[in-house]
Amino acid sequence: MKHDDPLEYLPLSATDFQLLLSLTDGELHGYAISKSVREASGGQVRIGLGSLYRVVARLLNSGLLEESESEETAAGDGQTRRKYCLTALGRGVLRAEVSRLSEALALARSSQLFGE
Repeated sequence: MKHDDPLEYLPLSATDFQLLLSLTDGELHGYAISKSVREASGGQVRIGLGSLYRVVARLLNSGLLEESESEETAAGDGQTRRKYCLTALGRGVLRAEVSRLSEALALARSSQLFGE
């Protein structure tokens, strides 16, 4: 089900957040998404390829991702790889989540948690 309001998608799971974040610089195919998520999260978030494609399918259905117009042929096996990119809604949801997390972090830092 697609919604137009980015706030309706929040909070994002760590996997969804990292996956969307991996696509901010452009389109990627599945294996590259998995690798980018693992590297960007310092190994804290790992998405196996089976899980990755279930998450991608859900995000496609939600309107946060779309299949890219371009495709890539894998070296050696000649198979075409689908690439994925953020939609305008996906970018909006990611911005809203970053804002939400920033506000939460500011609140935590102003609390006694980090006091002397």
